[in-house]
Amino acid sequence: MRHAKRAVTIIAALGVSAVLAGCEETYTNHGFMPQLADLETIEAGKDTRGSVLRKLGRPSSISSFDSASWFYAASRVEHYAFYAPKVVDRTVVTVSFSESGLVENVGRYGIEDGQIIDLVTRTTPTYGRELTALQQIFGNLGRFNAEQFTDPSRPPGS
Repeated sequence: MRHAKRAVTIIAALGVSAVLAGCEETYTNHGFMPQLADLETIEAGKDTRGSVLRKLGRPSSISSFDSASWFYAASRVEHYAFYAPKVVDRTVVTVSFSESGLVENVGRYGIEDGQIIDLVTRTTPTYGRELTALQQIFGNLGRFNAEQFTDPSRPPGS
């Protein structure tokens, strides 16, 4: 009997520990950020696309319409229990090139320098009024006429 109580106590303690461990926040890192020492070696007017590629590596993204800007982006996301993930840190480095291919500017921006833009929202914006289900159902009452329910093969009025 005494051993049974002790076993129940141990199992209960393990269960509580497992539940509490599941509530601990976890972090995931996304993207690539060059080291500060590597960024400081980039010189405007001297470095080219090739030298930047050798020093910093391949960029996360290149500007869409022209290859005048390269972007290196990294973010750290916090996941806590069942709550939505939260971006706790984001850093973006931009390297701008002139038409001749030389570096014009290197910029480093953190999450405090801008706002988070969700590029994939999985929703389509619609314009106009948003109606509830009941408004949609009752809004159609009285909008029907007899011609909508006649046989289309018969000419109208026969």
